[in-house]
Amino acid sequence: MKIKNLAPVKLSTRTSLLFGVALFVIAALCLLCARFFFLQNLNEIEQQHVLRHVEEANKMINITVIEQKKRTFDWAYWDESYQLVTQGDAAYRDRNLYYDGLRNLDIDLMVFLALDGVVIESTYATEGELSANLPVELRQRLLAPEGVGSILAAEINSGVISGNAYAGLLAWGDDIMLVSMVPIRNSLGSSPVGGWLIWGRYLSSVFPGQFSDILDTHNFLVRLPPNDNVARFSAPALRSDSGGEYLTASVVLNDINGTPLAILNSSHLRTIYQQGNRLIIWLAVAMFVVAVVIGTLTMLAFRLKVGSRFLAFEKGLEALVRDQYSSQMKAAGNDEFSIIEEVINQTLTKSSHTDSALNDVAQKFDALYRTSNLGLLMVLDSRIVDANDTIAKILAYPSCQGLIGQPLLNLCPESSHHYCGVEALSQAVNEGRRHFDTDLVAFDGRVVACKLEVMPIKQQRGEALMFSIKDVSRQKEQEGLIYQMEKYDPVTGLENRQTFLASLDRMLSSDQRLNSSIVYIRIERFNIVVGAFGHQMADEALVVVANQLKCLSGDGVLARVAESEFAMLLCGGNSLAPYRSAKAILAALEQPLQVEGVDLRLSASIGLVQVSPMTASADQMMSAVEFATYCARNNKSRIQFFNRRIEEQLKNHIVIQRDIASAINQGDIYPEFQPIICSKTEAICGFEALARWHHPELGNVPPDQFIPMAESRELIIALGSRILEKSCEFLSQMNNHREKLGLSPLKVNVNLAGPHFSHPTLIPQLRTLLERYQINPVHLIIEITESMLIDSTPKVIQQMQAIKGMGIQLALDDFGTGYSALSSLCKYPLDIVKLDRSFVQRIGHEALGETLISSIVKMSKALGLKMVAEGVETEVQKKAMQSMDVAELQGFYFYESMSAQAALQSALQVSVEELSN
Repeated sequence: MKIKNLAPVKLSTRTSLLFGVALFVIAALCLLCARFFFLQNLNEIEQQHVLRHVEEANKMINITVIEQKKRTFDWAYWDESYQLVTQGDAAYRDRNLYYDGLRNLDIDLMVFLALDGVVIESTYATEGELSANLPVELRQRLLAPEGVGSILAAEINSGVISGNAYAGLLAWGDDIMLVSMVPIRNSLGSSPVGGWLIWGRYLSSVFPGQFSDILDTHNFLVRLPPNDNVARFSAPALRSDSGGEYLTASVVLNDINGTPLAILNSSHLRTIYQQGNRLIIWLAVAMFVVAVVIGTLTMLAFRLKVGSRFLAFEKGLEALVRDQYSSQMKAAGNDEFSIIEEVINQTLTKSSHTDSALNDVAQKFDALYRTSNLGLLMVLDSRIVDANDTIAKILAYPSCQGLIGQPLLNLCPESSHHYCGVEALSQAVNEGRRHFDTDLVAFDGRVVACKLEVMPIKQQRGEALMFSIKDVSRQKEQEGLIYQMEKYDPVTGLENRQTFLASLDRMLSSDQRLNSSIVYIRIERFNIVVGAFGHQMADEALVVVANQLKCLSGDGVLARVAESEFAMLLCGGNSLAPYRSAKAILAALEQPLQVEGVDLRLSASIGLVQVSPMTASADQMMSAVEFATYCARNNKSRIQFFNRRIEEQLKNHIVIQRDIASAINQGDIYPEFQPIICSKTEAICGFEALARWHHPELGNVPPDQFIPMAESRELIIALGSRILEKSCEFLSQMNNHREKLGLSPLKVNVNLAGPHFSHPTLIPQLRTLLERYQINPVHLIIEITESMLIDSTPKVIQQMQAIKGMGIQLALDDFGTGYSALSSLCKYPLDIVKLDRSFVQRIGHEALGETLISSIVKMSKALGLKMVAEGVETEVQKKAMQSMDVAELQGFYFYESMSAQAALQSALQVSVEELSN
């Protein structure tokens, strides 16, 4: 290897020249930038200066025009002037129009015009004398359209003299005249316009001479030829002379009619800009000289100090090459070259260690390659040239040798749509992709789902592809299970609500939406199965019901959308198809279900809805069919189509749902009180508090509409608490009045829902109300329902016992509507049983019903429970209850529910006036 001779003189010269050139370039760039910004700023300052002065000059002219117009008013609003133009005055000229007068007024022209523009009187001052009248030529020039003629014509043609004053510039021969035209009135200004007064003054007599002390630029006017295009002067224009010594700003002056008349120029000597330019030139010369001197000195110093060391370094490199890098360089001195020589020596020493380290790394890499958790394949020319044991295990090959030599296509499934072939993978890699999902064929024929990472590797024989492969079969199975859980009901295997809504959305967006419908099935008495047999039996029952519904759904989509509710989507067919399906479902569910050897009898309520303008979206259809199902519970056929009537009920339902929370909070839901009658005396012995709601839009809302909604929206506790407090207030007020009248106290029954008995605030609230209203606890009765007893927990029973311990009585409401046996009531701390109205209604119609009631009354007495009969509406029912020795009666035969005020009157047996006193 021959190293080029490093002559110190050449290197030092080159370095010095490069340094000098670089220094010169830097200095030149700095000077150019400085010159640009410095001179640019100076130029902008001078431009602003001359623009400001041309604007000031323009303002001076405008001020002069305005001042002349103001002074013209002094003569125009003068009674003598008004008399001259309206009645005539032959002596007016002798008295007022003379040369010294015009000079004192500082004007050159005065003209009096009639309203129609006829000259009545005029005078015109020339050098040292006064012309009797304005010459005809000047008069024509003044009254021409280019003068004030167009203004006079506009005033005359308008029909009404506006009385406006005008002022401006006017071409007057080679000069320009300041002209003001003012209407003539009397001195009070109250008379109509009698004529016009025109004053004129040569502009050259005023400008720029009178303003030379104010304006420090050279200002002059240039008259424009007629019809000259001055669009270039729409704004103040700037220009510089050819030598760049003067900067001139120009602005257009318009005449009194708005027509361009002259150009106002302001010129300024550019002293500052020229001085700055000379300064920059001298600075450039100085920096050039400095750069040359520094470059020369640097070249000399480099030759003396650095060139010799370069020669020594070159000799050391030549010796090192001759010895094939087996020897080392001799480091001499203590400068940068010695450091470089030392670095080369250390590099030679480390290179021998690097060779052995590379061998160690290669062995470690091979060990990692063979034992990696990822399957590794190397492919060259579409064939597998290397593989590790992990990929052999993933693909169930006896060893990795079974893979080597095979074409990669042997591992690709025939029907695979994933990346697998070398061509497809190479193209994807060239596009920047590295990670792929693919399927590979195992040795036993199985298809294995894999994640693939591809890395190109350069080799001597060409470019190979290294594949990192991970088996994701188990992960795919888990994803499938997760998908199944997200989309389908785990108990029945049917679609869940979310999936059903997606199917409904797709149907509504397709051509199948015509004649499509939803059949919504609610399984009744399902909670009884849960309470009686447990959740496992209930789930088995749901599976049996789902299988029956599958057989009846045909090509429709079936889903479980709630705990005991199913939805069936029927596409196409005629309008009677959903009703026929509903009838078939009811018939199937009326048959006993065999579940684990137990016969279960269930029933269903079915709602039907078809696609219509009322139900155009999935949410609208589901809301409609769910509400139709809710209405079907009160329908004898147990089937309800969503129609106009149901739609109105749904709208009311939505209004109730919207307003119920605020109604509870604002006290719009209030208690009314229905008297309870002593069976023996038929006197009032108490009241039952019944929640009522008078809605501003819907009127009276039945409790069976808003109470279930309050329960579903978890507002029942707030509602019960408000009714309880108002009832305690009424109870306290009533018994306080009765005590004053010497009457015995009465009781009040208040209904509380099941969730209230699980709420921790119930007991503290009862204590607070008893103390606040000074109530004897025995006069307060809490009514509960059978369904609450069925679903009761040890905590609920503990709450009931705590209430009983406070002295408050507990009553079982609507007994007979549920499924609890009378003998089981002894397990609960009850005091009163209220017989449901459905039993009372049988009296006079069914002998068996009367026998059943008599048995219930006798058994309740045996259990120490007081019996109250609800729904007594006839004399026959009253007498039957009295004959069976029922303790208390309640119903429309005696009283309907009434307001607190009316109930208080009934309890005290006094009038409103007496109660007020």
